[in-house]
Amino acid sequence: MNAGKTARQSLAISFQIHHRHVTAIVGRHDKCDLYLEGSDRLALRQLAVVLAPVRDWRPATADVSFRILDLRTAEGMVDEERRPLRGLRSEGPAMVRCGGYAIYVLPLGDPTDWPAAATDAWACMPERVYHDELARVPDASIVRELVAPASRITKVVVRTPGPRDSGMQLVSDRDLAGRLCVRGPSGLGVIEIGHEALHDGVLIGRYARCDGHGLYVDPSLSRVHALLLLVVDRLLAIDVASTNGTHEVGRPDARVIELVGESELELGTTTYVRWCWSS
Repeated sequence: MNAGKTARQSLAISFQIHHRHVTAIVGRHDKCDLYLEGSDRLALRQLAVVLAPVRDWRPATADVSFRILDLRTAEGMVDEERRPLRGLRSEGPAMVRCGGYAIYVLPLGDPTDWPAAATDAWACMPERVYHDELARVPDASIVRELVAPASRITKVVVRTPGPRDSGMQLVSDRDLAGRLCVRGPSGLGVIEIGHEALHDGVLIGRYARCDGHGLYVDPSLSRVHALLLLVVDRLLAIDVASTNGTHEVGRPDARVIELVGESELELGTTTYVRWCWSS
């Protein structure tokens, strides 16, 4: 994947066939994977690109999909038609604008297949058609290839919810997925979270736009520190370029941690969280 404002500023994420998620954080904080400093409109941590496990990159059988999630910023992002959105899902190229930048995400596959000339490379870009996800109906989120006039391939990009301003309403009747238990300088706290909120993304941090921010008074926590995200059947804790890191207790800092069982995470230096699924 490549993302950038222009050809002069880009981020390349190289990967092999793997069975884990890979993420990149874009923003104005120097811990971000793609550091952009040209505009104060851009948040310190603007968006997350989440690449699903890649099992095949060959053109005929490619299985490369990703999500782009706005981290609940003031302006959000817009698609190439300038329609506002908080998240998208795609299996092909996508483009968004935020904070004065144009961000391109391009799944490249085998680098040897990518044209050497820039004009030839851009000519390979399929037309993109944006659709809204329909009330979480499974078929509504499937990316399909359509044949446009002149046999041109069209890629469908699905606009999805991202982390939304929930006002702490993270669970509705009969939707309880589990509880996030927080232990820190202010004592113990519990946040109940539903399946829908987990699919959209739950932000953890001291900033007021984060869920349960009143529980996070630890100054070693970043204002936006981590993202809790359910992707299919995997619950991920994604560090969003925090200053002091996120890790499982006893292990090194990590960008992405898959939560299995009731493993405990340390955020910053004195805050601990544990996820417990509802029985």
